Amino acid sequence: MSSRDGIGRRSWRDRRSSVAARVSGQGDAGGRTGSTGAPGRYGRFWRPPDVSGAMKAIFNGDDTEVFERTGRDQAEVLAALLPSADSVVVDIGCGIGRVAKYMAPHSKLLWAVDVSAEMLTMAQERMSDQQNVSYARCTDTRIPDIGDASVDFVYSVLVLQHLEREDAFLMLREIRRMLRTGGLAYLTFPNLLSDVYLDSFVTYAESGEAAINPVRARIYTPQEVERLLPAAGLTVTELQAGVEIIVQAERPADS
Repeated sequence: MSSRDGIGRRSWRDRRSSVAARVSGQGDAGGRTGSTGAPGRYGRFWRPPDVSGAMKAIFNGDDTEVFERTGRDQAEVLAALLPSADSVVVDIGCGIGRVAKYMAPHSKLLWAVDVSAEMLTMAQERMSDQQNVSYARCTDTRIPDIGDASVDFVYSVLVLQHLEREDAFLMLREIRRMLRTGGLAYLTFPNLLSDVYLDSFVTYAESGEAAINPVRARIYTPQEVERLLPAAGLTVTELQAGVEIIVQAERPADS
């Protein structure tokens, strides 16, 4: 579940052929396992052959300068939200570390989490000089390597959209499990009320992409996000609705 953000979005035809290429030829190798040994359903769709392929899957392009600059810019936004320099941070959908590389210096410990073994291997190589980064492969909606109430800050940038809605909800619960009381989550979702994503939704519907693209974007309204996070046990503290929905939420004290 790499940080497949919307910068440099390709057409739906490009996305569809990219997914078709990933799905074809997977065979039995698609049933890769996470750290618990349980089979995952999403990892087989994110298996880039090299760094260039990973960048295209994450970023919809392979312009290295833009890839790095946007990672630095996103990290600056996130670092300003950290409660302290001693924060334990989780990047859900880290990919090859576009953002994590620049968040690690602001963190006491950064967990780089992805569903893709290939992405994590490349992330480790890319961040080999970062001594405070640990790596964890999630199994769909579970991240068993990270303990309960052990994290101060979780971020996930346009990653949850690639999960079925029910699975995205379970991942929200997993985020709550990992966060300490008062810990903060920073999450983004594509906004159906924006022209960009309304057009994407209509294109998905007309093209039949829903039937062939298991990791297509699931598009939300701000009202849905405001309802789902509290249902998962997170308190929304701030929500901005532009082209993307950017929401901050914290784990409240247990009642």
